[in-house]
Amino acid sequence: MGGRVGLKGTDGPEMLKKAIELGAKPWAEERGAEALKSLLSLKDSIEIYAYPRQMGENSCRKAGFEPVVLGSIGEETTAEDTVRAAIEMMNLGVDILLFVGGDGTARDVCRAVGTKIISLGIPAGVKVYSSVFAASPRAG
Repeated sequence: MGGRVGLKGTDGPEMLKKAIELGAKPWAEERGAEALKSLLSLKDSIEIYAYPRQMGENSCRKAGFEPVVLGSIGEETTAEDTVRAAIEMMNLGVDILLFVGGDGTARDVCRAVGTKIISLGIPAGVKVYSSVFAASPRAG
């Protein structure tokens, strides 16, 4: 989110606040929805779990899915929300953990689940150098 206003990401609450003050707008939900739309043909044969609102639920609904919504989050999300969500998904036995963000989000997911489940990142950050990321939301 910070890249669009000349920052190197929005890791941490101070950087997020600065990005918003500079006029940055979140776009992770749209990136997530774009990726999920490629799964619409499987809609009747898959079950999607998401955390509330901006942590997956909104992207799922924009893409045409009705997710099973888990957990709870505050108005502003944190790295710990990401860790908690990833652990909960892993404990549920999901087949794949799809997340949207940048390298900071990827680090949080890795800290939570390591290599215990398949994880795929949808790029929506400034720093997306990790090999966990698809080339784009539509990459096949």
